[in-house]
Amino acid sequence: MRVVNRKEHIDTPALLLDLDKLEFNLTKAADYFKTVDADLRPHIKTHKCPRLARMQIQAGAIGITCAKLGEAETMAAGGISNILIANQVVGVEKMRRLMDLLAIADVTVAVESESNIIELNEAARYRNKVVHVLIEIDVGMHRCGVSSAKEAIILARKIEALKNVSLSGIMGYEGHVIFTFEKEERARLATACMDELISAKHELEKAGFPIKIVSGGGTGTYDISSKVKGVTEIQAGSYLTMDRTYTYLNLGFQEALTLYTTIIAVKDGHLILDAGMKAVSSEFGMPVPLGIEGASISSLSEEHGHLTLAGTGGLKVGQKIELVPTHGCTTINLHDRFYAVRNDIVEGVWDISARGRFT
Repeated sequence: MRVVNRKEHIDTPALLLDLDKLEFNLTKAADYFKTVDADLRPHIKTHKCPRLARMQIQAGAIGITCAKLGEAETMAAGGISNILIANQVVGVEKMRRLMDLLAIADVTVAVESESNIIELNEAARYRNKVVHVLIEIDVGMHRCGVSSAKEAIILARKIEALKNVSLSGIMGYEGHVIFTFEKEERARLATACMDELISAKHELEKAGFPIKIVSGGGTGTYDISSKVKGVTEIQAGSYLTMDRTYTYLNLGFQEALTLYTTIIAVKDGHLILDAGMKAVSSEFGMPVPLGIEGASISSLSEEHGHLTLAGTGGLKVGQKIELVPTHGCTTINLHDRFYAVRNDIVEGVWDISARGRFT
């Protein structure tokens, strides 16, 4: 890869990180969590970059959250030691990998079934280890998790009977309300979800199970769920890089992430870009041209983007522009690296090491 030192020399399509905006977001989150009782445990499924994870921890995060074992392995190799896998780790091959990971990092995993905790216990017993777990409680996503406090207590009793699995707490994710755009309604719905989680905590404690960790939240509810008494940590991730969909929530974070792309053809009424759906995701809507009045992306094919505006707006073949993704997580996962830029100077090229680590 050719060394570049200015933004205009970056080959496209490429992911840019505006360092001033990134650092603003990092500081804003860190300052906020100094004012509440909950800690920040950022979810790295957004940026998938060990360097960014280390920056978050240096800014005060207590550790990180991963979606998958593969992400956790990459982060541990990058020097991160306090990791929550907010997902179920299931299967013989993943048991071996998890036990290997426990040799180099402090890892907690989510559980929701008796079969899974037995599998974890057997793997840990064979390797003379103890696996710390959080019981996941379904607070409305209808994905994984036990459906009630009663089921959580039954599972906690089964965990208590095992020697190599230890209950550390509970978790629940109110992701189904994250993009409720009206703030008061989002606050009402998210608080109700966290109240359900805290109610389960109280029921577990009355049944004799001390609950140290209550984990939940996301970027869209970080300043709501963190204020619910008893919630101990928030798993927000997208706040660091942001995307246009989260910007619509008016959270106060800045769009640090853009896709750099080149105009390769000028046609009547539209221009053709060298970035298509293999460079930027569109499940939340088309990416948004940055700083070009009246411009929009009308469609994406595999390797081409169609930019529409009145006339050509003075844009020409060879010119490079930036697009703001509508979904950062799935866009970042398409790329190998970030170009970290400040005032058009490339200060670093950072590997997105955990991209594609979905096993």
